[in-house]
Order: sequence, then structure tokens, then C-alpha cells
Amino acid sequence: LSSQAPRYQLQHLDSSGVLVPGGFGCRGVEGKSLAAHYARTSGKPYLGVCLGFQAAVIEFARNVLGLKDAHSVEFSPSTEHPVVIEMPEHHTGQMGGTMRLGKRRTVFTDSDCLLSMLNSHIDTDVVG
Repeated sequence: LSSQAPRYQLQHLDSSGVLVPGGFGCRGVEGKSLAAHYARTSGKPYLGVCLGFQAAVIEFARNVLGLKDAHSVEFSPSTEHPVVIEMPEHHTGQMGGTMRLGKRRTVFTDSDCLLSMLNSHIDTDVVG
């Protein structure tokens, strides 16, 4: 985590939880990730909405899984560890309208993975 000032400010919050809202574009992603880190390490409940949830995924991948370059391909197309990808039907570069609403088929590439096994009763496909 790069910035000391926001971390200091977060450590002195008196709150019952952390709500991180959505947003558009790369502005604020690192700050949202910092808020997710604070919530995770302090045990505070965290609700990430849209981009706020993506920031939590990025933070977890970087700081728990050790994937230092983890990012969203929307903001870092050449990241070595893409933990958030764009939907195939979305037009790259278009802001807004990127949220997935409703049911969507999930495709697993490995039938032996735990998520595939846990979700075998749901409408999913296994390829490969």
C-alpha cells in the first residue's frame, strides 16, 4: 500500500463497517483497495458495491494471495494477474452499463476444481 496519509486516516475511523461505492474509470481504484484492506485487516464488515467489490477482489489477490500485479483488465490490460475481466458482450472503453444483472451461465475449465463441484447443481458448463 503506497500512500501513508489515507492509511493513517482510515486507522482513526470510528465506524461499525466500511461501505465502498461504485465508480467509473480508474480514478479512485487504489483508494478503494486501501479501504478494502483496512476493513479486512481490522475485522470491520465491508460492503463493496460494483467497483467497490472489484477493489476488494484486487486487494485480496494482492495482499492475501501474493499476486502483486493483480488488477482489473479494464484498468491494467497487460496485468500478469487479471482478477477482474470484462464481460465478452461489453464494448471495451465504454464506461457504464458494465454490471452483470440477472442469471448468467458459468463455464468452468476444470471439472475437478472445488467451485465446479460445489456448484454442480447450478446451470453451469464444464469445458476442457
